[in-house]
Amino acid sequence: GGFSADGREYVIYRTPMAPWCNVIANPQAGFLVSEGGGGYTWVGNSGENRLTAWRNDPVSDQPAEAIYLRDEDTTALWSATPQPAGAGQSYLVRHGAGYTIFQHHRHHCRHELRLFMVPDAPVKLLHLRLENMAPRPRRVTVTFYVEWALGVERSATQQYIVSAYDEEAHALLARN
Repeated sequence: GGFSADGREYVIYRTPMAPWCNVIANPQAGFLVSEGGGGYTWVGNSGENRLTAWRNDPVSDQPAEAIYLRDEDTTALWSATPQPAGAGQSYLVRHGAGYTIFQHHRHHCRHELRLFMVPDAPVKLLHLRLENMAPRPRRVTVTFYVEWALGVERSATQQYIVSAYDEEAHALLARN
């Protein structure tokens, strides 16, 4: 990897020897994301108020949050980031001030995932754009996976985490 010509982004196409991370935050919340898709999300205090798990393992860099894509006709499965289901494929990763973008083309599907924070609210956004490159219509399922921590360490809190779906808000909620 290296900096773009204008110096605004760190661009990675091949997996580096160790994770290259981007910290994206506002005064209320934030997240850390590596070029593999690893990292975690917090609110308020990044050490005490983790929403998702953080492994801090530079070797495996396993994410606690992931977006899976599945072609419903062929059952092909992959992830929007190199980890956890990138199968050694090359992804273009662009870390910039306040965002990270993952780009990939696989199974006749071009996709771009942009992660960023709302500047003035504790809201993390993941914007996924899919483009069908196949000569036929497709049915692709997108699934978001998360390992809730809701505290310092997931191992200490996971037995107390309760999730529920709020029909009115169309939202999945988690509490401990």
